[in-house]
Amino acid sequence: MHTARRIAARTLSATVLALACSAGAHAQGFPNKQIELILPAAPGGTTDTAVRLMTGKWQEFLGQPVVVVNVPGAGGVIGANQVAKAKPDGYTLMGAFDSLVVALPFVQKTVEYNMDSFSYLNGFGMGAIYITARADSPYKNMADVIDAAKKANGKLSYASYGIGVITHFTAERLWDLTGVKLTYVPYKSSPESVSAMLGGHVDFAVTAGTGGAARNPQARILAVAGDQRRPDTPSIPTLKEQGYPVSLDFISAVLAPRGLPEDVRARLVDAIQKAVAKYGDLFREEFPKKADLLFINMPGEQVQKTWKERQNWFRETAPKMNLDKR
Repeated sequence: MHTARRIAARTLSATVLALACSAGAHAQGFPNKQIELILPAAPGGTTDTAVRLMTGKWQEFLGQPVVVVNVPGAGGVIGANQVAKAKPDGYTLMGAFDSLVVALPFVQKTVEYNMDSFSYLNGFGMGAIYITARADSPYKNMADVIDAAKKANGKLSYASYGIGVITHFTAERLWDLTGVKLTYVPYKSSPESVSAMLGGHVDFAVTAGTGGAARNPQARILAVAGDQRRPDTPSIPTLKEQGYPVSLDFISAVLAPRGLPEDVRARLVDAIQKAVAKYGDLFREEFPKKADLLFINMPGEQVQKTWKERQNWFRETAPKMNLDKR
């Protein structure tokens, strides 16, 4: 009996030691292969562009490449579902944004995740939502848009990317507030929405970032949905300035599947912070010009807290959009 107990004790001690060594070895051996960052959107959008500006710099401190893979579809749900179900080993990350994690669960049946399905690593960009028309249109400001929409009774249309995304929510909040109807036509990305508007397929584009409109003389940006004017587009008035109290920006962030080992998480965050320390000035300069984002460096815990607080806004707005879950 005593011998059996001694053997059991030795076995238990060995098991505990092995588990401890294994846990400590996570970060020491990580990463030993390339990391894949899923971007649940088409190429060319704000988060996609910003992520591509940063991943090469992260590689310098991780010792392995970080490869961006675009997985568009269903407003980003297809890619986010993929990440939520991935092994939490640090080799699958996601470039995320508010509507993907916070809003879409309210309006899409295909969502297989919630806010607690992810580990939050870092918020890197603050973006704005813009309303744009063609430069040759009669719309000079938002009052022109609302007046025309009241007369058209649903015949005017606008483009954005996906059903239930943050731009869709913002637009529908504005239409509900002003008592007008516009027909929504979803596209795969903000740049595609701007192209559709410029091509005459829709009357307006509501985009995350300017969608390239700020650099296109054929476009006229009418408003930005922020508390104040953006330093990267200082000539564009806010909706609030024009008498419409709708304000919403968005945060772009890096997430991983829930259950990420703490030492692996620390290794990833350390690499991100080292890249910020060395290249932060470059990011601050390049983000507004190339990604329509202002660079931020927000701890993952703060991203999660901010999004949970914002969840109430989406929960209140969703029923007014008359959207059955699709």
